[in-house]
Amino acid sequence: MRNNKFKDLIAGLVLFLFVVSPLRLAAAPDQQATNSFPAPADVFQGRQFANKLERDVYFLRAIHDRYPDQWPALLEANITVDDYVQSPDKLLRFINELAIAMRDRDDSVSCSNLARVVSDKDFFANTNAYRAELLQASAQALIQIGPNGRKALAAAFNQDHYRVDHGSLEDLAKVISTEKAADGELARALAATAFDFDTADGGTYPRCTTEMVKALLSLPDGAAVIKPCLTTNGIIHDPARFQAVIDGIAAARNVDLATNLAALNTSVIAGLAGLTESPGD
Repeated sequence: MRNNKFKDLIAGLVLFLFVVSPLRLAAAPDQQATNSFPAPADVFQGRQFANKLERDVYFLRAIHDRYPDQWPALLEANITVDDYVQSPDKLLRFINELAIAMRDRDDSVSCSNLARVVSDKDFFANTNAYRAELLQASAQALIQIGPNGRKALAAAFNQDHYRVDHGSLEDLAKVISTEKAADGELARALAATAFDFDTADGGTYPRCTTEMVKALLSLPDGAAVIKPCLTTNGIIHDPARFQAVIDGIAAARNVDLATNLAALNTSVIAGLAGLTESPGD
């Protein structure tokens, strides 16, 4: 009975994008008086809004600020795998409005829920649908929310993700490039993906490497992160990866690193000449 009442309350909200599960938000019977979801009238308090976006953002901020006990369950109920597959437009709208509502607030609850979209295989490796726009919207939101968000996004760049679906990492890297997020953890995550991660059989994904390098070079300290990785050992031990790195540098038109590569090329040629002169060694 109480669940039905709660469901009716949520359905009555003018914020139509929310499809909240009463089971997820229902409080235990002894908490009903203090932990029930607020009625629309209590949230909006008679305010008028210029448009739906303004109203929706106000709603999110009001729940976050005035009803913090309901905030985690509200996000969990609206960022779901089912919506990722079946209602991507609704989920995209929710993510974009959450990004506006929580911009620069560094809200840990928002970050943990958005992180699921970019890090959880049920989302990025879902066999029923791949939603690049939702991954990228979540990445953008994480960057805009604050340091916790950028840390959560950086954590999505890991060995397991690389092996399961490197293409989704490429989509995330493009957002970092567009946002030009000056963040050390993001830079290190991109560098690890470009220079360290490999497949189960020891191979690499050259296009992924190229995209990581391009994204790195869009960041203020990206070139400084890449420079130590440009070594003769890199060329000798993994020439395919190194070629992909060169392709990324060329695509980014980075003159500084081009000079480094020229010097490296000279060193490699000299080394090869030495081998030719001492074939028996």
